[in-house]
Amino acid sequence: MRSKTIILVILIVLVLTGCKEEKKEYMPFYKPMHTDYLQKFGWQAERFASETKYEAKTLQSYKDHVDTIRTEGNIDLAPFFNKEVVETGYILKEKTDLYNQIVAYILESEGKVIGGYLDFNHEVLQTDGVIEVHPGQTTPMFDANDSNKQFVIGRIIKPDSK
Repeated sequence: MRSKTIILVILIVLVLTGCKEEKKEYMPFYKPMHTDYLQKFGWQAERFASETKYEAKTLQSYKDHVDTIRTEGNIDLAPFFNKEVVETGYILKEKTDLYNQIVAYILESEGKVIGGYLDFNHEVLQTDGVIEVHPGQTTPMFDANDSNKQFVIGRIIKPDSK
């Protein structure tokens, strides 16, 4: 009888241990050279958004994307066609009065930043709870305090100015 009681107690402890609430914490993923690059332009990363690795000799296969980066982001990737390129996106803390989501994309090759560009988007929460993102302007990386660029994307609202 005593062994059944011990087994029962062990089972109860195991069940209760399995029932404890797991807290999932978001662990941001930031590379120091990326945060330094963003800070150089006056931007702050809020959270990691994406990372895409383009193996050497594969960028040519993404012609539309490479053309957009060249024409709207003002970055010529042709010198890097034979090298691996990593494109990392960060959602920024800053907003504008026209766009409520700014994504900074940083491009690197051989461990060095080769450029960056910004995508200005507008997020809309649908009635069903789904967030829909409407793409807006893509611009070269510029200083967040540069008023010459702001006519295109609206007045930049810094997170600490609320």
